[in-house]
Amino acid sequence: MLTEERHQQIRDRLAAEGRVLAGELASRFGVSEDTVRRDLRELAKAGQLRRVYGGAIATAPFAAATIGERGSHAVEEKLRLAKVSAGLLAAGQSLFIDGGTTNEAVARAIQRDIELTVATNSLGVASALADHPSIRLIVLGGRYVRDLGTCVGGDTLAAVAQLSADLFFLGSCGLDVARGVTAFDSAEAEVKRAMARNSAGIVIAVTNDKLATAAPYRVAAPDAIRHLVVEKTAPAAILADFERLGAEIHFA
Repeated sequence: MLTEERHQQIRDRLAAEGRVLAGELASRFGVSEDTVRRDLRELAKAGQLRRVYGGAIATAPFAAATIGERGSHAVEEKLRLAKVSAGLLAAGQSLFIDGGTTNEAVARAIQRDIELTVATNSLGVASALADHPSIRLIVLGGRYVRDLGTCVGGDTLAAVAQLSADLFFLGSCGLDVARGVTAFDSAEAEVKRAMARNSAGIVIAVTNDKLATAAPYRVAAPDAIRHLVVEKTAPAAILADFERLGAEIHFA
């Protein structure tokens, strides 16, 4: 594969997913990780991405993939993560569930006979739970951002401040043991931080491509994670770091 072909595929993946991992790209392209790292350096020099440990994250406009575009990525992996995540729930709990395609899958995976209270700023999550017979659903209003699929801003923050939750299912843009949980959008990150403050514990379900990556806006410290739900192929060294910080690891 020619260099420009690799660069274009990297740009395409950044546009769809917001991040890339050097190891995965090397396997996909059939080249060494050194070659991929050189590709990433060249694209970073051109201002088309920002390098982070293990790979790179998108810069505008690539960071602006819509929730619809993200929904077609890693569908089967997200379904497995969602099933394990929903299994962590106990009847009577109150939850925050924010935006993201993985969290929408979690909402769809919740058993129909479990009684819960769920507060969400995500229209996708709300839609998935709208006909759930045993869930008291609270939809948090505010300014709706189509690309995110969520409500943000002062009204959303005011609504969050009135509530508390046993668990917060946090949609992560990036997860790194040094920088913690991060997001691409500042307003979205602010709502996530508010939900985290008002929750007794954080649950994150994450595909491998988000591990060891970071977006610009910090949401929560790595030791704030109570449950981390990952793919069975997630790197053991990364998981060990989170486990040492207190996270309980669940494989899907």
